Amino acid sequence: MPQLFRRFSNRKSSDIQIVSHTKTKEQSKHTNGQRADSDSSGNGLENLKEAKCPCCGTLLQFPSDVKRLKCAVCQVTTVVAMRDNSRASSAGNSGGTISLFELQAIVDKCYARRAKMKTATKKELYAIFDPVAAYLNEGFHDIDILNNSFKTSHKRQLIDYYELTKFYELVMDLPTRSPFYRMLCASNDLLKKPSYTGGDFRWILIIWANPSIKRSVVGQKKNGYDAPKILAVGYELTKRCIGYLANIESQIQYGKFLKHLKCVSLNEFQSQVELLNIYITFQFSRILYRDLKASGNQHKRTLADNYPLVQPSPTGNELLSNEDKRDSLDLKNGKPAVVQDFKFKPYEYELNWHIRCAAKLMQTMIKANDKRYTITKNINLSIVEFYNVMLDFIDYRQDFENWRSDNKKSSKETPVTLADFPGMPMRRFTLCSYPFLLSLGVKISIMEHEVRRIMEYEAENAFLASLDKGKAVSVYFKIRVRRSHITNDSLRSIENHQRDLMKSLRVEFVNEPGVDAGGLRKEWFLLLTRSLFNPMNGLFSYVEESRLSWFAISPIRNSSRDGFPSDSQLYYLFGIVIGLAIFNSTILDLEFPRAFYKKLCGDLLNFDDYMQLYPETGQNLIKMLDYKYDDFTDVFALTFEATYEDTNKELLGHKPSVVSVELCHNGRYRRVTQENKYEFVQLWQDFFMNKSVEAQFRQFASGFRQVFVLSDSIKLFNHEELARLVCGNKEKNCFEFQMLRSVTRYVGGFNDKSRVVVWFWEIVEGWDFQLQRKLLQFATGSDRVPPGGMSTLPFKISRLGSKDSDKLPLAHTCFNEVCLWEYSLKEKLEHKLWWAVTQSEGYGFK
Repeated sequence: MPQLFRRFSNRKSSDIQIVSHTKTKEQSKHTNGQRADSDSSGNGLENLKEAKCPCCGTLLQFPSDVKRLKCAVCQVTTVVAMRDNSRASSAGNSGGTISLFELQAIVDKCYARRAKMKTATKKELYAIFDPVAAYLNEGFHDIDILNNSFKTSHKRQLIDYYELTKFYELVMDLPTRSPFYRMLCASNDLLKKPSYTGGDFRWILIIWANPSIKRSVVGQKKNGYDAPKILAVGYELTKRCIGYLANIESQIQYGKFLKHLKCVSLNEFQSQVELLNIYITFQFSRILYRDLKASGNQHKRTLADNYPLVQPSPTGNELLSNEDKRDSLDLKNGKPAVVQDFKFKPYEYELNWHIRCAAKLMQTMIKANDKRYTITKNINLSIVEFYNVMLDFIDYRQDFENWRSDNKKSSKETPVTLADFPGMPMRRFTLCSYPFLLSLGVKISIMEHEVRRIMEYEAENAFLASLDKGKAVSVYFKIRVRRSHITNDSLRSIENHQRDLMKSLRVEFVNEPGVDAGGLRKEWFLLLTRSLFNPMNGLFSYVEESRLSWFAISPIRNSSRDGFPSDSQLYYLFGIVIGLAIFNSTILDLEFPRAFYKKLCGDLLNFDDYMQLYPETGQNLIKMLDYKYDDFTDVFALTFEATYEDTNKELLGHKPSVVSVELCHNGRYRRVTQENKYEFVQLWQDFFMNKSVEAQFRQFASGFRQVFVLSDSIKLFNHEELARLVCGNKEKNCFEFQMLRSVTRYVGGFNDKSRVVVWFWEIVEGWDFQLQRKLLQFATGSDRVPPGGMSTLPFKISRLGSKDSDKLPLAHTCFNEVCLWEYSLKEKLEHKLWWAVTQSEGYGFK
């Protein structure tokens, strides 16, 4: 039996009690009888206490006289009350440390002993390096020793990761694995019986940095450290470190942990995020293996190469291995067979404490990521880095419905308990509560599911209303506009049909033929946004230094006049338009900064957001902050005022003027100095990004939220994802035409092997990026890739005739369709296609 299991097998303590799982009715009666007897001795129900397991977060209930108890979920011993001698013992070890310097000295002595021997057996090596093992065993058995070790002089960092990494590397480079294994076992002992009361958590971070942590879930091989017993203990360390870090309750310690994550290097932070995602994937692969084993298809199906099944190991811990990966693949034509229609059901993971704690810790990572910026640059990760693609296979509809119903309940979140109390309110674990783990594709699918349900509900209500009232009620939200008055007509249609916003949108242009199958809707969005951004309206200003648009600081119409809407009405209309575009899956050609979407999501803005919109001014402010000389006040001669040029006065027939605004009380009289320059920059940023556009943004946001008044799925998206929903993707790496080809449908006699079709794809893939964008604009009405990628674009190629032709290819943007003639030469097809995509715009009628 390995040492870590032997350590607990022969030693039982009278003050440790295991809290059991749910009880049967007979057991409950017997227990009630026992409790009734104990009432006379003062240990009845009223004397039951509660404690939260520091590892898995389970709520434990126990008699008041119990000093220690073992959680039956994660097997961690929780100390209820520290004994006096334990405190004294802890205090006695508070001065001890372990360090790279001390370890190196011990290792050198052991190597000196080894050099005196010509050869050494395995047992002799154990004996030679036993001082190293003893040193590690003592250090990793004591929380205080670890908390005092690997400290750094850097004020913002908790651990010297350079020294710690060298420390672990030195242990792993030894000619025997015994010291490393002893260190692992000692760490595991400490995590299982920590006497931890929620204080300093540095000791957990030190264990968390152990290289065996990652290898235990990915099966990396190096110098024989992939032995089953080492991987088994490494997995034990992994799950308990994640549990402890996820369940830090002290606000002071949690704040320190956030600060630590904010200040660690980007590589270290990214590595921890990757490890958590690997761990989550590992836990779901265990569920997959159990499901396939239960269905008798243990070695026949897998999700993909990257998600191998997990086989049970002799140690009782499921570990990944290369053999498992090979065995689990059913190769056909060189590709893994995919589990058809496989979905992880919520009941399979909602009570899994491993997944729950990993998701909770990842939530802390997200919070820290949002704070990882400086005055000069962002050092945080994109939301994409937090996605776990294994979760693409969850039953997202059921998970969303569970999350949605729980959010509507007024009961507060209750911790998971071991005892089964009938009727007790409990908030279920749902992955929608941790949306940063879900890929954008899953979130879009959730939104489509909800939108489809809402539209069906609204259509059904309209039909029933038509029966009650005896007159027809449209099941669609119809907008009928004149091209010459598109803004006024659109605003009037929206104001007259506020209750129809959640219906499917249909657009009709007055005195024009055509049925809206999607194309007229795209054109309405395009023309209306162009009208709203017309400089004559004065709603938005174009920032030349960033080539982005922002809300005008001084709009020109405070009230409607001469039949033209007021600025507040137009901002409200613009919010409605953005919401309808998302609701109807239409991409808009807008150029707004990141701050626009962050404000919509309610996120706080930082100086980096200001830098994106005003890069030149931001650089000047940074130069001011970097100036350290005594003549600061004379050089810059600034007061607490902000100035801007009001160009909208030109629209009213006046000359542009420079406007000065005080940033604080009596700001014109307050000089900017070395002492208050950071305050000045903060107030300057806040004025241009928030205060100066507060009324304008409020009207816009009210229109946007009006569309989603019945929607919960919009809350799943963060500002990065919201920007992609509105504007799609325009990055070069998103134009994957091989992916588009794989989902293309062919009509009229064409197929993927047809000569003209093969030529078409060869030509398109050979074009430069700008031509590819124009092709997408020609075929779909937008040069942006859908937020879910090329594979989500319903693309179609149809055949116009069976003979050669000199006519140009056609496009139906309503259906994302390109129509090709049976051209005789590839060069002719390329020439005609180039003319079509570069010289055409709009529809066949106007």
